[in-house]
Amino acid sequence: MTRLPWDDARQQGKDESKWILVNVQDPSIFDCQSLNRDIWKHEGIRETIKENFIFMQYDKEDPRSSQYVRYYFPLRDSDAAYPHIAIVDPRTGEQVKVWSGPPVPKAMDFLMQLHEFLDRYSLNVSVRNPVAKRKAEQSATIDVDKLTEDQMLELALQNSLANGSVIGPKDHDPDDLTKSISDLGKGKGKEAEDESMDVEENDTNGHSSKQDPITSPFTSISSTFPHMEPANNPATTTRIQFRHATGRIIRRFNISDPVRRIYEWLKAEPIDGKTDVNFELKVMGRDLIEALDESIGHAGLSNGTVMVEYLED
Repeated sequence: MTRLPWDDARQQGKDESKWILVNVQDPSIFDCQSLNRDIWKHEGIRETIKENFIFMQYDKEDPRSSQYVRYYFPLRDSDAAYPHIAIVDPRTGEQVKVWSGPPVPKAMDFLMQLHEFLDRYSLNVSVRNPVAKRKAEQSATIDVDKLTEDQMLELALQNSLANGSVIGPKDHDPDDLTKSISDLGKGKGKEAEDESMDVEENDTNGHSSKQDPITSPFTSISSTFPHMEPANNPATTTRIQFRHATGRIIRRFNISDPVRRIYEWLKAEPIDGKTDVNFELKVMGRDLIEALDESIGHAGLSNGTVMVEYLED
């Protein structure tokens, strides 16, 4: 956590190519306390923040928060908007992602969301980040002074049924506005591979061009090399999130490791006991079996998300 003034923190973010992660809290709200207990103390989250973010935390009454609150957090007086977490681009000052109000995400869910953000966005000037595809929905505003007694009782009942949370205005998430059904396969602003690439091509004799499983590269990969995580070093290691049918796993690798090393790990330590079940690893529609000998860094997997698909009948 940094105590730098806002402008100095942005400058540090530019210099170190790190995003600004901001948390504004109201100590009287229990969800803010649970955030400190469950999120900010989680080892994986701490490491991810240290490698990729300048982290700033404010009490809502802290004078140091005034500049941020004035420009980025107009709903500071709404209890439903706490805890407030946001990611800001240090170069442009744009608020690019927001978590607003309850329920507080579970630690592993929040860690996954951080890695998904890092997979979709980049501070590299040569990379185009996602842009808004639609407008924010206008939330209905309740004028309490115009409610009848029965309507006020109904509103109170809704509040009591909302798991103890207060119904009120929340900040919208700018990142949500960049997503649509047609964008599901995109990341870091690049177009996803067309789905037709996954269709088997036929040769002139009408036979499938897909390699026979007996001679395919997958069968040549060893299954006797369990993964040993390297010590954390932001200069030489990276974390990768692996999403599969029943959840996700995050592991650290050397950036110089070949992609083959990932396959070796999953063969030696199958997910959910899927021993001897073939699988595919895909990133934005690309099958990583085509990149076995590329380094993890060269293949663009650093801080990325890989989809694990088991090929079961």
